[in-house]
Amino acid sequence: MKIIIDTYGVDDGIKIPIEGAISALKEKDFVPVFSGDKEKIEKIIDGRIKSYEIIDAKDKIENNEDPVKAIRRKKDSTMVKAFDKLNEDGYDGLVSAGSTGAILASGLFISGRIKGIKRACIATSLPTYENTTLLLDTGANMDCKAEFLKEFAIMGSVFAKNVLHIENPTVSLLNVGIEEHKGNKLAKETYKLLEESSINFKGNIEARDLFTGKTNIVIADGFDGNIAIKTAEGVISLFSKEIKDAIYKSFSTKIGGALIKNSLKENLSKYNSDSIGGAPLLGVNQYVYKAHGNSNEKAFSSAILGLIDYVNTNTIEKIKGELE
Repeated sequence: MKIIIDTYGVDDGIKIPIEGAISALKEKDFVPVFSGDKEKIEKIIDGRIKSYEIIDAKDKIENNEDPVKAIRRKKDSTMVKAFDKLNEDGYDGLVSAGSTGAILASGLFISGRIKGIKRACIATSLPTYENTTLLLDTGANMDCKAEFLKEFAIMGSVFAKNVLHIENPTVSLLNVGIEEHKGNKLAKETYKLLEESSINFKGNIEARDLFTGKTNIVIADGFDGNIAIKTAEGVISLFSKEIKDAIYKSFSTKIGGALIKNSLKENLSKYNSDSIGGAPLLGVNQYVYKAHGNSNEKAFSSAILGLIDYVNTNTIEKIKGELE
């Protein structure tokens, strides 16, 4: 299996994707294909990988660029060259921490949409009390129609069934209340479409229940989904800091902290995004994973391993079958 790795996009530089690939190789067998500056990549690898490929690309797509214009203008960028290579036979998947908009545009215009799908989306895994919940979309589509959200629900259900091994996954709609009549025009129209569909729709869900495990899939437009996920990340980060400050407040609290340290670490570890690493871009004809821009080595390694699992399930083919 050949996995293409866009080395540009991580906040801490190209070393992170390369070290992440080296770490992932300890767990799974694949051939990393690095897209980026050949000289810099080989210097970092320094003989530690026996089998690998390099797509020499020195141009970059920045986060502040218009995504569609950028992929059309920057044909020699790490991302465009990576997506072009993915369309060739023998290459199985691609992971990038670059601009979400550019990844979406590349997926749509280079890989192409799955027939019957009008919008691709990003499906982010959320840790919960009991299992994993998928939230989609989380940033690919800021403006949506009800029919787009229905497509997200279908793709999310197929992904949850095949990749997360959840039989007949439940689907809920992110809203300001659980009652059917609540929400804006988009929410009300989407509710009706989901209710009439064959998916296992369970109604509305509020943002406070994102991490309770009440449902397997939460559907939202990219604007609301992105705000929800980033708010959650901020609260979790703040909560962790508050706990740490409370433990180190005095000598007695330090003693108490030492007694619960292992249990606390185990309970909070499920909320660490490093273990998830990234999220699939659903709705395009190739297997693509979006890694976090603030990824460290562990997070990028997790993204690569998640992508490999995604490839091995033939989920794209199953989504096509579901649409047919």
